[in-house]
Amino acid sequence: MPLFYVQNPEREGKKMSKYFMNDSELQELEQLMMLVPNFSPRGRGIIVVHGFGKVDAQEKEEEVLPTLPEQFRFDLDIGCLKSNGRGASYDRFISSCFHECKSHRLQSRLEYLIRNCAGDFFISQSHRGRFGSVCRLQEIPVENRSSIHLAVLFLLSADDKLWSAAKDHVYTDSFDFKKMNLSGINTDGYAIYQMAKTIYTAREYIRMDEIADKFLIGDQAFKAIIHSILIAKYGATALQVKFT
Repeated sequence: MPLFYVQNPEREGKKMSKYFMNDSELQELEQLMMLVPNFSPRGRGIIVVHGFGKVDAQEKEEEVLPTLPEQFRFDLDIGCLKSNGRGASYDRFISSCFHECKSHRLQSRLEYLIRNCAGDFFISQSHRGRFGSVCRLQEIPVENRSSIHLAVLFLLSADDKLWSAAKDHVYTDSFDFKKMNLSGINTDGYAIYQMAKTIYTAREYIRMDEIADKFLIGDQAFKAIIHSILIAKYGATALQVKFT
């Protein structure tokens, strides 16, 4: 054992990094791997890891998007298509709603949704059944409901586990989100729940870039979210959409 210690002057005052790959080409990848799963950092910009595949130039660009309530002004555009909205084509509804959105990733997902939509506004027969049952039990015609209430009900009834948590807290004129126990819900169900809160409260609980991320939100959940935005903007008219 040495009797004395000689300190390296080059290392004096230098703190040890928590990253093993610090100052190497793998540093950015290590930082990315240490993030909480399924959640992106709440800041601006993106992490580009060099040497791990090419990224489309448009996707490299930083997107500064308005919040969802700012983007779509829920409940203020209902009259936009009412004059001839009944029976309007699906792609027209989508184009009218999202034409000002500049997100390349979102536009790509919307194009895929339009091409592959199977002709049903609901994501499953179970979804349609739950939504219709609530409307019948509450004895309020769809046409007489507010667009916000319809959109939130559409979302909460879309996912099996989410509906199990929400069904006892759905009322004729309100929703009690605080009492919904989300234990065991998956990422898609949680995204749908956050979108429902965003529409109901006009506060952003989920961001547009998260909705556009196909690795974070699955196609069926994405469809439910996009269709809920159509309902929030255009009311019951959106349910009359014509698939071609």
